[in-house]
Amino acid sequence: MDASATLERATELIKCCKVPRLLTSIEEGPLERATFEHFLHVLDGTLPIVFDLVAQHGTTLTGYDAYREDDNVEFKAGLALVIAEQYSADDASVGEEYRTGRASLRNRIAQFYQGHELEHLLTDKGSDRVWRHLYDHYRRVLSVNEWKYHPADVTGFVQLVELLYGPYPLTVIPPELDDDAAAYILSVGITLVEFFEPTYQLMGLRLFCVLLGPRHRPVMRRTNIHHVVYSNAKKLTNKCNQDLFLEALWKCIYLYVELEEAERQDFTQWNTVDDIMDVLLNGLTFQTKLSMSGIYLLYLLKLLALDLPNYIIDGLDEVQSIDRKCHLYEPVCEQLRQECLAGFHNRRYYRWLHQIVQLLPHEALKCQGTSRENGRYCHGVNLLFILVTFPVEPEALRPSHLGMQTCLVEFINVFKQYEQQQSSLAAKRSSASSDFVYNTKALVSVSKTMLVFLTTLAPRYFPDHPAMATLGQKLADDYADCDSIMYNCMQSLIETLR
Repeated sequence: MDASATLERATELIKCCKVPRLLTSIEEGPLERATFEHFLHVLDGTLPIVFDLVAQHGTTLTGYDAYREDDNVEFKAGLALVIAEQYSADDASVGEEYRTGRASLRNRIAQFYQGHELEHLLTDKGSDRVWRHLYDHYRRVLSVNEWKYHPADVTGFVQLVELLYGPYPLTVIPPELDDDAAAYILSVGITLVEFFEPTYQLMGLRLFCVLLGPRHRPVMRRTNIHHVVYSNAKKLTNKCNQDLFLEALWKCIYLYVELEEAERQDFTQWNTVDDIMDVLLNGLTFQTKLSMSGIYLLYLLKLLALDLPNYIIDGLDEVQSIDRKCHLYEPVCEQLRQECLAGFHNRRYYRWLHQIVQLLPHEALKCQGTSRENGRYCHGVNLLFILVTFPVEPEALRPSHLGMQTCLVEFINVFKQYEQQQSSLAAKRSSASSDFVYNTKALVSVSKTMLVFLTTLAPRYFPDHPAMATLGQKLADDYADCDSIMYNCMQSLIETLR
C-alpha cells in the first residue's frame, strides 16, 4: 500500500477501537462487561493491527509533514482517544468494563501511555491541530445532555488532562493552560462532581486538582476559577464515604488554601482557612474509620504548617513522612520541631488549639480494640505531638480552660494504659509479625512525645495545679527508659528472626 492508503486504512481501523455511545445512560444502572462484549471482540482483533501499522509506518501515521499537516490529524486524534480510554494505572480503576482483557495488548497500551509516545503525539509539531480535533470531539460528547452516554470519554478526558496539565513531569516543555481550556475543564469538573455517583465525583475532583496545581496559579488568579472550584469542592465535605474520595477532596481543598493564602500577611481576621479547619476538625472528631482519620490528620498537619517558611511539609505525603497507618516518622517530627523552635508563631493556631485538645479523648478511644488496625492506631499521640511541636505563648493558654485540662488528663491516662497493654502483649509474642514491628514503632513514638509534653508543657497547661506538674514529672520518670524499651524490643525481634 502507498502512504495515503495506509493512512486511510489505519484511520478507519482506529475508529473501530473507539468505545461507542451507550444505548442507555449511566443513570439507568452500573456498567457491565457483557454490554461491551461485541465491542471488545472487535477491539482485540483490530487494535493489534493498528499498533503493527504504527510500528511499520510511524512517520506517515504519527509524524508531522509541513506540506501535508492535516492528513494524519484524524488518525492521531483517534489514537489518542483510544489510548486514553484503554489505559489503566491499576486493574481496579473505573472503566474496566470496556477495556481489553488481553495482557499483551494492555502492556502495549501502557507502554504507549507511559513511554512518552502519547505525550509526543500531543506536544510535538502539529499537536495544536490534534488538540483542536480532540476538543471538538469532547465538546460534543461531554455536553450536559450527552456525557452520560459516553463514560469512556469521561475517563479518557480526565486522563489526558492529567497527563498534559497535571503535576507529573513531561519530557518536553509542558503546554500552557490557557483561559479557554481552563474554563472548559472547570465546566466538565462541575458536571461530574454534581453527579450522584462517587466514581464520577472523584474524577471531577481530579480535574479540580489539576486546575489548582502550582503550574496554573497565574491562570487561576486571572480568571478566579479557583474560587469556583473551592465552592463546588466544599459541597462534597459531607458526602465522603471512601478513602480515595476523601483523599482527592482534601488534596483539592489544600491546593486552594495554598493558592489563596500563600501571600497573606494578616492572620488576625477570620478567613477561609479557619472555615476549612473547622470542617476538618469536625470530620476528624466524628470519623470512626481509622484510615480516613489518617487522611484528616495528614491535612491537619499540612494546614498547621502552612505559614512555615521553607518547610518540607509543603510536599508532605504518606510516602515521604507519614505511613499508611499515619505514624509520623521521627526525622520529619524532628525537622518540624526545629523549624518551630526558630521562632515560628502561627497566630491562627491559637483559634484552633482548644478544638484540637478536645479531639484527644476521641482519638484515645479509637485505638481501643482487638483488630490489627486498632493495635497500630496512634493518631492521638500525633495530636499530642502537635501540641508539643507548635509553640503556644503562655497568654494564649491563660486562664486554662477546665475542659482542656480534663481532656489532657483523660488522654494521658488512656494512653498510659494502652502502652502498658501493648508492651505486655509484645513481650508475650513468640514470633515476629508486622503488628509487632508497628506496635514497637508506635510505642516509642508515644513514649517520646508524652515525655516531652509531661516534662516541659504540663506546667504551662496546668498553671493553677502544681500537683499536675508533679504528677507529670512522676509519670515522666516512668518513661525515662523509653530508649531501652526500644532496644529490648528490637533485640527480641532480631533474635526471633534468626
